[in-house]
Amino acid sequence: MRFRPIFFLAAAAVGYFYLSQLMISGVVAQTSAPSEDVGRPASAKDQIELLNQQVKHKQRRVKELETLISNYHTRIEQQEAKQVSLENEVAILDNRIIKKELDIERIKTELEALKLELASLEVQIGVQVHRLELLQELTAELIRRIRASDDVTPFEILLSKRSLSDFFDRVEEIKRLERDLSDTLGKVKGMKQALEVTKRARAAKRLAVEDEKKRLKKEQLSFEAEKNFKASLASETKYKQSEFERALSELREQQQMTQDDIASLETKLKDKLARIDEALSRGDVLLNWPVDPARGITSKFHDTTYPFRHLFEHPGIDIRAPVGTPVKAAAGGYVAWNKRGRLYGNYTMLIHPGNIATVYAHLLRFLGRPDTYVERGSVIGQSGGRPGDPGAGLSTGPHLHFEVRQNGIPVNPETYLPGVNEDE
Repeated sequence: MRFRPIFFLAAAAVGYFYLSQLMISGVVAQTSAPSEDVGRPASAKDQIELLNQQVKHKQRRVKELETLISNYHTRIEQQEAKQVSLENEVAILDNRIIKKELDIERIKTELEALKLELASLEVQIGVQVHRLELLQELTAELIRRIRASDDVTPFEILLSKRSLSDFFDRVEEIKRLERDLSDTLGKVKGMKQALEVTKRARAAKRLAVEDEKKRLKKEQLSFEAEKNFKASLASETKYKQSEFERALSELREQQQMTQDDIASLETKLKDKLARIDEALSRGDVLLNWPVDPARGITSKFHDTTYPFRHLFEHPGIDIRAPVGTPVKAAAGGYVAWNKRGRLYGNYTMLIHPGNIATVYAHLLRFLGRPDTYVERGSVIGQSGGRPGDPGAGLSTGPHLHFEVRQNGIPVNPETYLPGVNEDE
């Protein structure tokens, strides 16, 4: 049988194309429309569904806890609005302790939910990675077959077909296979993009988990502080209303006396103060930390979470410190006094140039003598604050209460101190 040259060339070209597509059709058929279960372990879908169900369960529990917390918050506000009494303050503390317990449970539940979401994302990533690996293997096989088809001649193509009609019947199928291959490549691209999105979501969840861990640690410390505060209140008042009233009266007297005494002492020590602590004399009022702040600040100046804020503002900062930690003078000055009060426990005050005074409270013991000059950094006492210990006063646990007073008025100590990282 003879063929015209143009027909032969056309048939050879189509035949060559057909053979290339035919050789890869098996691969394309596998990759053209991957199902949801392709490359995924049989249990992966069930595992993801189970994890998501557990996440929803945790989220429902979080909502329940938020409702309970809100109810206790309302109770506390109502009790704080009542007339001041020891019975009422104990009730407030009891409700605050329960609320803190619920806060801790809520954070733990949120943390568990985040970890479950993270586990679900890990499974999803594993599934997507497995699928991509399979598609990469199929793509490699496709390329190998295409390269192998380069060695097949048009004559061999024609000889392999029973008739030209069979040959041309496959042209439309080849076009479909081309579309299938294009669709598959698009799905590969989409799968890669989805994988990147899932990986970013995983990274965000991991950061959220770390943030929740830090928040949980702070809430646990706050919970211990609430319990310690109640223990301190019991120690100072013996649960007697008369002792509680005396403690409040003494506190107000101490605060007013401190302001008056500072003015008197500044006048008395005016000449001496002018000659000490060169930095403060220049007007540079930057102070040193009296104890290492690395363990964190447990209560801020005018802290909204201070247990007795509805009675009086927190006039300083509380720096976490183990019992017996050396307490150092924040700047050079004169030791005004060593005293004991119901709120502050053992406390000492230093007078500095520039109408500045510093107060160090809840001390285990005094090491500075009144009416003597101490250098910046000199050890003036040891920290205390453990509830029930002599000199602990009304305390939330082992720490140093530190105040700065400008012209006798409490000011935020952190504006006078070097910055510190409080992420511990």
